[in-house]
Amino acid sequence: MQGKTLYTILLSIIAVLTLALAVMVIFIFTAFNGAKAKPEEGEEIEKVERAVPQDEQAEYKLYSEESGEGIFNIKASEDHPNSFLMTSVSIIYDGGKKNRKLEKRKELLEKNDSLLKQATIKYFLSKSFEELSENNAMEEARKALKDAFNEIVSKDSEELIIIDVVIVKWMKQ
Repeated sequence: MQGKTLYTILLSIIAVLTLALAVMVIFIFTAFNGAKAKPEEGEEIEKVERAVPQDEQAEYKLYSEESGEGIFNIKASEDHPNSFLMTSVSIIYDGGKKNRKLEKRKELLEKNDSLLKQATIKYFLSKSFEELSENNAMEEARKALKDAFNEIVSKDSEELIIIDVVIVKWMKQ
């Protein structure tokens, strides 16, 4: 009888130690993980931009109403106090490898449509007629809008899904 109780006690001790070891291993892997799951405040996630083949690219028209163009007020200047810009803005985005993420990313753009439009308005409102008349103004606008759009849609992602911003029309008045 005494052998069975000693055996039971030893078996219980082994079970408790095994459980304690398992809890310790889980704690070590979650608390001291080398790759941070979320960056600390003030830290930014390094964004990755991949080379996207032409067949994996898709287009999202930011202003898809009847005319497909947006009309933006621009910063007033002495020579042009009530100026505006009419332009057509399209976003070329990454559909994922073999277009597997195409629908998900289209929904992401549609969900953020108002924020994308707001960023476009904010950019053009900060520019004057003279600044938009410079030779490289359209190229600067494309780069600035691409960066702003990527910041909006890639908040929780490591991927930069906006490949390019296409400006078709550029009419200042």
